[in-house]
Amino acid sequence: MFSGSAEYYDLVYGKKDYRGETDRLRELFRRFVPEGRTILDIACGTGEHLRFLPEYRVSGIDLEPAFVRIANEKRPDGNFVVADMQRFDLGSKFDILICLFSAIGYLLTAEAVLSALRCFKAHLAPGGAIFIEPFFERNAWRTGETHIATGEDDHRKVCRLMTSDRKGDVSILTGHYLLAEGINVRYAVERHELLLLDRGQWQDFFREADLNAEYLPEAFSSRGLYVARSSSTNPS
Repeated sequence: MFSGSAEYYDLVYGKKDYRGETDRLRELFRRFVPEGRTILDIACGTGEHLRFLPEYRVSGIDLEPAFVRIANEKRPDGNFVVADMQRFDLGSKFDILICLFSAIGYLLTAEAVLSALRCFKAHLAPGGAIFIEPFFERNAWRTGETHIATGEDDHRKVCRLMTSDRKGDVSILTGHYLLAEGINVRYAVERHELLLLDRGQWQDFFREADLNAEYLPEAFSSRGLYVARSSSTNPS
């Protein structure tokens, strides 16, 4: 989905407060998993959150090979691989699992969501926790809007125009990109579809995956954050 724009991703989101988000995450890690030392970032993107967590041993997975390469460059001490969040087996367990920036919304069916949550749980160390930033709830999604983002560095410039639409419970985002490197300019289009789920639906999924989840509405972003643990472990 990001194959046309991956190299420009950090420019598009240059104004996103990754450092501030990471500070909030660190507080949550200390609250829920105070002894945690290892992190698995699911749909890690370019690894920007992990860049600000040097005290943790980190790993990450993403479907986009360019993202995995960039994340490896930012955290060469980490382990980043191309993998699908619905079906992966790293052969390891982690104290902390994170799935941020609503990446889990790209799972468009109940079967896909459950498969992913079960994979997450299979990689969770005893006493660990999973931190998931959901996508918008159904009534919160607004269609017919257009948003623009721009960014640049010494030799590249990007302008992205994103439109919003909807089909049933699936949101549709279409990104129109102008991508410039030096005087070479190209145009690219990306289509993103993300599932709109309400809190009750999320809780049903967590229970079916044998997880206990607490919703924190203001702890991380305007979309809230779920903190999930194995049902055999009581949340803090």
